[in-house]
Amino acid sequence: MFENFLASELTKRIGTPIEVALSDGFVEGIITSVTGNLLTILQTVGYGYGNTTTPLTISIPSINFVTFSPAG
Repeated sequence: MFENFLASELTKRIGTPIEVALSDGFVEGIITSVTGNLLTILQTVGYGYGNTTTPLTISIPSINFVTFSPAG
């Protein structure tokens, strides 16, 4: 039941920067889509001129908590 509420809230925030806590660490990115129990974020990897963006799909039930950041 909570996963459905979280998926609904994440859908409302597509395009928003987010930090997601998982059991094995944190990931940061921009929410690009929510489909069923899957969250997809666009994660920036690297610093300076070597930046690349990588889509990352996360199972919503595996999320411990999320933090939303104001759009930069």
